[in-house]
Parts: sequence; C-alpha cells; structure tokens
Amino acid sequence: MTSAQRPLMISPRFLDPAELTTRVQLAERLGVDQLWLEQQPDQRDATLMAATYLNAAPAMTVGTAVLPIYARHPVSMAQSAATLAELSRGRFILGLGYSHQFINEYVLGYKQGPPIAVMREYLSIVRDLTNAGAASVEGRYFTARSQYADPYQPVPIYLAALRPQMIRLAVEFGQGIVIWLCSARYVREQVMPVVREACAALGKREEDFTVLTILPAYTGDDLVEQTNRWEKTTASYRMLPYYRHVLDAYGKPEPGELSLIGTREQVQERLAQFRDAGCVPAPSPMPGTEQEFIQTVEAAYQP
Repeated sequence: MTSAQRPLMISPRFLDPAELTTRVQLAERLGVDQLWLEQQPDQRDATLMAATYLNAAPAMTVGTAVLPIYARHPVSMAQSAATLAELSRGRFILGLGYSHQFINEYVLGYKQGPPIAVMREYLSIVRDLTNAGAASVEGRYFTARSQYADPYQPVPIYLAALRPQMIRLAVEFGQGIVIWLCSARYVREQVMPVVREACAALGKREEDFTVLTILPAYTGDDLVEQTNRWEKTTASYRMLPYYRHVLDAYGKPEPGELSLIGTREQVQERLAQFRDAGCVPAPSPMPGTEQEFIQTVEAAYQP
C-alpha cells in the first residue's frame, strides 16, 4: 500500500502554537514526511492548525485525523479542504469521521442519522466540489447546490473506519482510512480482508489505498508512568461503542498491543508488526519534553 513511509501525529492539544511549530520543524529535520493532527470538541480548530503545520514544514504533507462531519456542512468542509490544498500545492489530506452520538447529539445538538447513509451523502458533496468544482445533491441528510470558483485540485480523502461498511465506503470514495486503538492482529484479521475485498469489487488497486494506524509512542525514562496513563486512556474509550467493539475483539488487550510505548527496540519491533499486518503505522508522541519528543521520533525512524 502506498503512503508516506514516515508519518507522525503531532497533537495540537498540549502545547502553545510556538512550541508546536518547533516540534513540526524538528519532525521535518528528523525525516518525517507526513503529519497528522486530530480534532477534539474542546481544542483548537484542526483546519487552522493544519495551515500552521503546512506553513512551518513546507516539504511535508499534512492530514486531519479526523474532522467530525456534523461540525461543518459539507460545502464548508470542501471549501476549507480546497483552500488548504491550493495554498499548500497539494500537500493536504482531508480526514473525516462520523464521530460519536455523544458529540453529534449532546455537544452539537443534532439528531444523527444512520452513519453509512449520512456519510455517503456528505462524501458525495465534498468529492464533487473538490474534484469538479460543483455539487448538486438533494439528499435526505445534506443538500448542496454549490460551486467552487477558485482554483482547485482533487483532495485525498481518508475516513475514520473500523467496521466493514465504513471501510467499503472509504474505498469507494477515498484513498485511505484512519484507525485508532487497533492491534496489529485486528488490522490483519478485521481490516485488511475488507480492504482487499472492496478494492477488488470496485476495481481499485489495493496498493493505492492506505490504512493509517495511529499509535501513541514514547521511549523516555518514564515508561511506567506513561504506560499507566495509556491504560487509563484506553479504559475511557470503552465508553464509546465503536471503540468498545475494537477493544473487545480479542479480549482485554495489553497496553503494548495498541501503542509504541517502550524501549527503542520494542518500538521498532512493534512498528514492524503493524507494517507486516498491512497498514502504515503513525507514531503519536505522548506529552513530554522536547528531548523526549526527539527521542521518540528517532526511535521510530532513525536506524
């Protein structure tokens, strides 16, 4: 499967903008060629931070992992994506996700619809606007009669997808998926067979579709503390049905199965396991000092 071979997630959540810019530039110097950042309900806007990352690292591609669709009308989402793609000369990837009922209904106040039908309409509008500059869709959940007059170019689309129907939709409309809290075994047994089947059915090349797996990473001196922190984080995600399904797939997972927390040798061994499973692992350095950040990136990508 084709993708940048050295992706990294740098969360915009824990540092001020100046420190984030420094880490983005450090990552570029350390050989990272693709950056990802997430969107949470209580943090900075990911599209604006993506613009900051793109400006700070002019050789790298930047993607969102992921933007929740109910937070922006598809016309607005397409405008943001097309603008970022134009300004960066094609270095932006639009990662989208259906999100969770708590976010969609409690935080945003929408009555959410069936995930696959909603996402299909949403993607139709975004893809038409970013690929053809016009969209005319009168759907049950989203409607758009819109044009995008400024210069545009096709924007790669990734979906957050853990189950077969969403994975198939991602293959139909996009170039990849973003997954989280998945073990190498889950990738190998639950994700990749669906990707292969969908690519074959839709006449697409499997090697052109990327399965990006975000993995918390840390190789500093506080391995016990960071492991305990990660265990608490995974426990909190069990409250969300999509992630509970993944976490329960093979019994309670060990922290190391879902992360790159460990020694340099352990990090490299786990990276190899995920690559062998068929995905592109993306280390996500856990909060820490600048030196810990450098140490973690070097453990992942330096010989």
